[in-house]
Amino acid sequence: MKRVSFIAIAWLALLAQAGSVAAEPSAGAKPAASEDVDVQVELQAARKELLALVAREAVVIPDRPDAEETAPAVRSGVPPSMTSQAPPPRKAAPAPQRTRLDWLEGLRLPDLPVRWDDRLVRMLEYYRTDARGRAVVRGLLMRKGRYGALLTAKLRAAQLPEDLVYLAMVESAYDPRAKSDAGAVGVWQLMSAPAGAYGLDISRWVDERMNVSRSTDAAVQYLRDLYTDLGSWPLALAAFNMGSGALVRSMQKYNSNDFWLLANLEAGLPYETVSYVTKVSAFAIIGKNPGRFGLADVAPDPPIETAEVALPGGTSLAKVARAAGIDLAQAQALNPELKRGRLPPDVKTWSVRIPKDRLAKFRDKWASAGNGLPPYRTYVMKLGERVSDVADAYGTTVSKLLKLNDLPEGASVRSGAKLLVPDVEPVTRADPEMPAVGVLGDRFVYSDRKRVFYRVAEGDELREIAEFFKVTPDEILLWNRVSHDCKLQRGMFLQLFVPLATDLTQAIVLTPNEVRTLVVGSEEFFNFHETQQNRVRLRYKVKAGDTLKSIADRFELSVGSIARINRFSRDTKLAPDSEIIVYAPEPPAKKR
Repeated sequence: MKRVSFIAIAWLALLAQAGSVAAEPSAGAKPAASEDVDVQVELQAARKELLALVAREAVVIPDRPDAEETAPAVRSGVPPSMTSQAPPPRKAAPAPQRTRLDWLEGLRLPDLPVRWDDRLVRMLEYYRTDARGRAVVRGLLMRKGRYGALLTAKLRAAQLPEDLVYLAMVESAYDPRAKSDAGAVGVWQLMSAPAGAYGLDISRWVDERMNVSRSTDAAVQYLRDLYTDLGSWPLALAAFNMGSGALVRSMQKYNSNDFWLLANLEAGLPYETVSYVTKVSAFAIIGKNPGRFGLADVAPDPPIETAEVALPGGTSLAKVARAAGIDLAQAQALNPELKRGRLPPDVKTWSVRIPKDRLAKFRDKWASAGNGLPPYRTYVMKLGERVSDVADAYGTTVSKLLKLNDLPEGASVRSGAKLLVPDVEPVTRADPEMPAVGVLGDRFVYSDRKRVFYRVAEGDELREIAEFFKVTPDEILLWNRVSHDCKLQRGMFLQLFVPLATDLTQAIVLTPNEVRTLVVGSEEFFNFHETQQNRVRLRYKVKAGDTLKSIADRFELSVGSIARINRFSRDTKLAPDSEIIVYAPEPPAKKR
């Protein structure tokens, strides 16, 4: 009894395509040569023979695309019964359900290469015969109407296969806000690294991966480069899914650039990637032949037609919505890349989308309202700067400044962050007094460096500070009394010797003339700090009969304080004529 293999199915599809070409010559085509006619006759005869064979013997197709394969795991090129991989004898299983595949004849094929293997046929059968599978594809084909024309036009302009539009169907179901657990975002599910490499802006204000037009431009360039580097669309699609680095490592390991060979090797490619490439082919075939899958009646969603208007950076999206006569939710849906409810403030203008039929109304209302530049400007946080410093400089409060920038109360803003601030001239407030900084007694001299002092801000790390000032972490440890094992605390000062060419305009630093340096442990150091507490530091000579308790009472201290100052136990017995340190309240003469 004859059996139809999947190789025969592949030939059937190719012959069906050839037959379609022969049956429907293009307008203006020249008459075929006699040998071409003979080839067409042979192809048609072969196709009829295969169709007859299919009609007599149906091919076994599992009901679901994820059905288990029964082929042996290891194939050595010889019959399994002659190898150590021969499976043990088993009882005959009930005859599986058989499905006819003559419906494959005459399918319109996409402009992407199609590999007719069992994975693809199982997947097509699932979406054709399973009610749930057909419902999924129906919804996807409907959503394709929203952005399909835009995506196809950009692919065509780049001279890429237009059916790559179905890649976006697989990636995100054409949802601009789609986000994966791995961090991929947008219609094309781009990761941040390739998105940035292809010119998309990703910041705390905007993520252009959710801008359908801009992200499609980036995806088109990315796909073109992958195809140029790898040479085939199956490999390019696999790299788009799993990353080109991982794919190339697999190709080097198995010494092959054949996607389908890698797909069938143990640990050759991730199962998800092989399924991903197959699904792109399946969706493209279904999209080309909806009638074959019971989807001829699908009505695509109408395309989202918008108009773009350039507005000043920092403009509130709520204000745009009011001028366009739409609600804020609709404005956000048309501009999903705007993360903070306003246009990014660090640009002069930004293009925002509104419904195309509202453009004239928007222009009239926007102009009549006298809208110009918003009363805000952009400020870049400096290293060592606090939000309270910025709020004071621009005449506002920390709470209002955080709210303006859509930040939660207590948020820590790092250096380099761009904040929206009131458009007023900043006020520089000098410190009320020169800060005192404790330093080492060692003296450091460099001919090619300058000495500065940096006040540690919340969240500062030694590595980041060293990188900004173009020094090493070990040098900072050498110049200061700090440990690399512990976190730096806000308000500490670091003594730095930075290269003369270092740009210090983006950091809050003080020169040696702006601080009072005190050698830690010196008399000057202790006297200064006790003076700040309205106390005086004294050396007291112990007399016979003195105890820690009596001395503590005399100088209005606690026993614990004296023990801490002198670094001994509270139970210490004081010897006459020994000397201890006490901190006495002013005026000291009254306490002697």
